[in-house]
Amino acid sequence: MNYPEEIMHDVAWSFVGMQYRSQKQFIEAVNDYNEKLGTTGRWNPYATAIQCKEVTIQYSYWSDEEDEEVEEDFNLVSTTSAFTNAELLFGIHNFVVDKLKHEDNHFFEGLTLWEGENPSSLNAPLYFLMQGN
Repeated sequence: MNYPEEIMHDVAWSFVGMQYRSQKQFIEAVNDYNEKLGTTGRWNPYATAIQCKEVTIQYSYWSDEEDEEVEEDFNLVSTTSAFTNAELLFGIHNFVVDKLKHEDNHFFEGLTLWEGENPSSLNAPLYFLMQGN
C-alpha cells in the first residue's frame, strides 16, 4: 500500500500540559493553540490523515535514567479503517506528552514515513515524529 511521505507538517502543536480525556477536548485545545498562532487554516481535525487501521510512531526523548537520548516507538489503532488528523494527533499527544513536556524538542513538526520495513509490525507503516524547539 502507498502511504503519504509526510503527514500534518503544517499543523502547529506543542506536546506540553496534560493528557486529554476526550478527542473533543483535544480538538478544542488544538483549535485554540492554532488560533493564537494565526494558523487556523492549516488544521482540519476531520480530514483523513492516513488510510490504515494501525500505525507505528517513533519519537525521541532524553532519558535521565539512561543518561542518553532514547528512541521509542508505539502503535496506534484507529477506530475505523483510517485515521483522521484529530484521532492521530490525539493518540500521539496522549502517548508522548509525559516524556516530552519538559524537553526542548516538544513541538510537533509532522510525521515522516520510514521507507524500510517496520520491525514492530509488518502490517503497519512506521512514521517518525518530527520534533522541534
